[in-house]
Order: sequence, then structure tokens, then C-alpha cells
Amino acid sequence: MNKCKNYVLVGLLLLLPLAGFADNHDPDGQEAQVNELVIAAQWMEAVYTSQDATKGMVEKYMADDGYSYPGRFIGFGFTYDPNSDLRKVTNVIPDSPASSVLRVGDTFVSVNGVEATRENWDNGKLDFGGAPNETVTVVVSREGANKEISFKRGLVTPKYSKDQVLESIDMVEGDQWAAEEFEIRETALSSDQKSVYIWSWHRSLNQSLGLSYEENVVTRFRFNEEGLVIAVGDLSEEALVQSQLGFSVTR
Repeated sequence: MNKCKNYVLVGLLLLLPLAGFADNHDPDGQEAQVNELVIAAQWMEAVYTSQDATKGMVEKYMADDGYSYPGRFIGFGFTYDPNSDLRKVTNVIPDSPASSVLRVGDTFVSVNGVEATRENWDNGKLDFGGAPNETVTVVVSREGANKEISFKRGLVTPKYSKDQVLESIDMVEGDQWAAEEFEIRETALSSDQKSVYIWSWHRSLNQSLGLSYEENVVTRFRFNEEGLVIAVGDLSEEALVQSQLGFSVTR
């Protein structure tokens, strides 16, 4: 959820009134379709411009049983509080490589022998990134004692609840949120009229490295019968992003 996204909107979507779904389903469903397109477009505008607006969209338009699917990756499958020097584990993704070895509340002491200080973490000196199936040995502090554990990088399929999405939004520093530039380039409604696809482009700054990067993103919003977002997920140019930051995919 660290994606931070001058803006061009295709068509007149944001000029249309944003009304409640329950009061606006006409017999043909056309009014509801318009509202779903508006909500998806405004959601993306918020993601690229404002932390508070993003949180407001999630609170108002994400179903309580909705999920965010931010995209698969090679790694371990945990999240931490980026504002804490301790780098305490805040979530472990089920069925990820980390799920069998890490616990919520674990604090990293070292990674492959490198001290897990905030400086080393932010400067990319810890061996969390890399090829799949490589073993990484870490020392974590758990319940007052240090514990050495090893695990291999693997495929992670993250899935976050509404509460977890809101929690992760709160963890980001507000002045690090907005994209330098962005455009919403195209919107589309699925044939069953329950999903909206948004093609967007943005240029953003990687705060740790001080480098700008750009990417295209396709975001899918799935709506339930009440017109709330039941699922939202991204397909992005992650390999391109990493190459702009000086990294490469090893295999």
C-alpha cells in the first residue's frame, strides 16, 4: 500500500453528480453504471493526490467484507510499520513464505548478518529482495528473546481486508503521498456491468532513493449488489519500476 499516485480525466466522469446507489438504479441500470464509473475514477484520483481523500473513499465505498489485491510478488509476505525504528511486523500474509516463521509483533534484529537498523533498511542494505528460492536468515526479537529463523523467498499473493487497508493508509506520511504527475487515461465497464477497469499513468518519487519513476497501472473495481467495492486490485509495470530505480529481476 505504498503506492502514491497534474491529472487528465477521460470524458466528464468527475463532472457527474455522485449519488447513492440505492436511490439511483433505474430500470436499465444505466444510472448505477455511471455512478460506478464515477466512484472508480474518483477513487483513483484520491490515490494519486491525497491521503485523507483516499481514506475517505475506502471508508465510504468499500464494503465491510471487501478486499484489496495489490498484486503478486516474489518475497516473504509480511508488512511492518515504516514509521517505527523497530520495524515491528504488523501483518503476516496467509500462505506466504513468512507465514510459517514470522509472527505479528516480531521485531527484526538482523538480516543475513546485517543489523536491521532503520538506515540499513531504508538504504536497501538488507537482503529481503532477490531471486525466488534463495534462503535468508534473520534474527528477530520475540517475547523478549532473540530467535534465529531461515526462510526462502517465494510467490506471495497478498489480500488485505478493509481494516488492514485503512491501517496501512494511516502508516504513510502525508507529505510523501501525492504523485508528481498522473493521468487517468481510460475507463471501461465489464460485460456483466459489475466491474470497472481504470487505466492510469503516474510519475512518483521513491522517497528512500530520491529517484522518480513512472508506470502504467490497470485497476479493477468489483462492485456488489449494493454498489460498494467488494474487490479492488492492480496490474502494474513493477519490473519497469524496479529497473528505473536501478534494480533488476534476476530470473
